[in-house]
Amino acid sequence: MKRILIAIVAIFSSLNMLAGSDVEFVKGNACIIAESKNCSVEVTFENLYIEGKPYMQYLKERGEQNVADWDTDIRAAVEQFVKEFNKDNKKGLKVNTGQANQSDYRMVINLKKLDLGSAAASVIIGFGAGGARMYCDITVYDGKNPILVLKGDGVNGGSGYTESKRLRDAFEEMAEDTVKTMKKACKSH
Repeated sequence: MKRILIAIVAIFSSLNMLAGSDVEFVKGNACIIAESKNCSVEVTFENLYIEGKPYMQYLKERGEQNVADWDTDIRAAVEQFVKEFNKDNKKGLKVNTGQANQSDYRMVINLKKLDLGSAAASVIIGFGAGGARMYCDITVYDGKNPILVLKGDGVNGGSGYTESKRLRDAFEEMAEDTVKTMKKACKSH
């Protein structure tokens, strides 16, 4: 039994290491990643489905505390995105929250689908098992003009004990993948 568990852990670990970016370049100017400019980040979720249900229906079914915590959870996830993006892109574009009027660009993350994962798989297996999976469109605007479009296609966050932690992990992974994808797309154009 112990050998089987070790084999499963090894497989999950190697799959995570070999995985490419879950954020895809769609169109636009990815080379803004190298510009010394600022970009505010905001998240929209009006059309978001969580576990196959409209997000508010899902939250209400989980209890009033989930509804009350949603804004705090999203804010913490966006802050995690900002922290990781800026860490991974030391030179060039910096992202922020709450500074839209002072920023050169505006990044809108339109969440479409979210699977918040499983605490049981996170605890028992670990190594990313049970993590949240997120699908979204990411559009960067210069004023009202879209200048870059990316697509988050199953961004997989790490394993965490709570849905809030798994959501933050998914946003952290999305930041890493966004920087990686923008740099790669810039080099190839």
